[in-house]
Amino acid sequence: MAAEPTTTPHRVRLILPPRIRRPVVGSAVVSPSGAACVVALAGSVAVSSWVVLAAAERRSFLSPPARRDFAPWLVGPLAHRLPSLTPSTVTLRTELAVALGLLGLCWLAATALAPRVRVEWVVAALLLVHLVFALGPPLALTDLFNYLHYGRLGAVYGRNPYLDLPLSAPGDPAYRFSNWHHLPSPYGPLFTLVGYALAPLPLHVAYWSWKAIAAAASLGCLALVWWLAVRLGRSPQRALVFAGLNPLVLVYGLGGGHNDALMLLCALGAVALVVRGRALGSPGWDVAAGAAIVAGAAFKLSLLGLVPLVVLGARRRPAALAGALLMAAAVADVVHGVFGGRLPATGLQDRLVTPLSAPNLAGLLAGAGGATAAVRSAAHAALAVTVVAAGAAVAHRRERLVGACGAVMLATVLTLAWTVPWYVWWVLPFAALTRLRTLKVATVAVTAALALGAVPQMPQLIHAFGYYPTRTPVGRADHAEFERLLK
Repeated sequence: MAAEPTTTPHRVRLILPPRIRRPVVGSAVVSPSGAACVVALAGSVAVSSWVVLAAAERRSFLSPPARRDFAPWLVGPLAHRLPSLTPSTVTLRTELAVALGLLGLCWLAATALAPRVRVEWVVAALLLVHLVFALGPPLALTDLFNYLHYGRLGAVYGRNPYLDLPLSAPGDPAYRFSNWHHLPSPYGPLFTLVGYALAPLPLHVAYWSWKAIAAAASLGCLALVWWLAVRLGRSPQRALVFAGLNPLVLVYGLGGGHNDALMLLCALGAVALVVRGRALGSPGWDVAAGAAIVAGAAFKLSLLGLVPLVVLGARRRPAALAGALLMAAAVADVVHGVFGGRLPATGLQDRLVTPLSAPNLAGLLAGAGGATAAVRSAAHAALAVTVVAAGAAVAHRRERLVGACGAVMLATVLTLAWTVPWYVWWVLPFAALTRLRTLKVATVAVTAALALGAVPQMPQLIHAFGYYPTRTPVGRADHAEFERLLK
């Protein structure tokens, strides 16, 4: 009997567009540009490793939870492996700023050269940086323990995290590592249920479980970026590098163990379901897409602006709308059944202002003194206009969905008065997948602006330009409110 011919080459030709087929399955790196890309990828891994080792070496500003208790269960297996670390806090701050700059250069260089290398090099770099940050202590902030404490507040103490303050359970082991003691939970109900699920575990087990969940969610997002890039005719290598090796996402997003990857996993999953539905024509894919995007908004409300876009981008819009409504009904049932009808305290957090946020700077330039209530309302109106315009673009042409999602998430970041470095994460996957060069350039610019606000030298830099945030009425009120929430 004659052997059956293999079908593997035929399948590859069906899946991969011709212009990106060779870089994915081609030969080893031989060109100078390919070698330079590998160096940039290795640089991202090396600098990331230094940041984590520095945070795990001793108590420092790099890891606020570890400053409170440099316990082995918290610091992880990389503790005390960088004995050459400078004892000077001033020098360490300078070295962190240099590390962020190097990570940024590696990110841009690797993005530009990524199509010249095999995708395995990119995947290896991404896996290594995820592993390094997962094994280190939480960087920059204490949000990870805020997540755990809100969950324990409800599951262990029978309190409502949307009504009762974290201060009501000061004896909980997570309390001393958290900081939003006077703020009810601002996180979505589905995410809060994740905290409920981790609450019965001992704190150290819950801590490492959450770190594993966060890393897995981030890798899941990148897997969807890869899948979408192939089907949309983009370079998978370039999309993966742009979405996954951004310096702020690495140091503050992955390093801080933040929950944004769960929200993005739902958003990218919804877009992938829409793309799959277009190819196969079954309404079930569109139903699932509508459900997925509402689930993402129920993890973090920042995703609300994408709900109409996904529905409009689906091949069968009524099916996507039905899926969205079904998931919304399920979330409403959770809100009423578990949380007594209470919603996340996003209004309280929305009153906070960071000095370099776009609304605050716009308010200063307009003579309002910063992000006043009127300025924040104008920013919300601008976001609404962006959502409507993006929805109209997608309604006219469904293929604009990815770019429209990126534009809306960029507007979401820019209209927030309270911005933190890793919020650029919300834009990155969509910017990586779109053909819109303007969105990519804007994402790089936002990264630079948010990095300026993240470096330890930021106060001195803005003071050098005569900007003293706490001397304005908005700045004084914000400082007082911030201190009250942290008590």
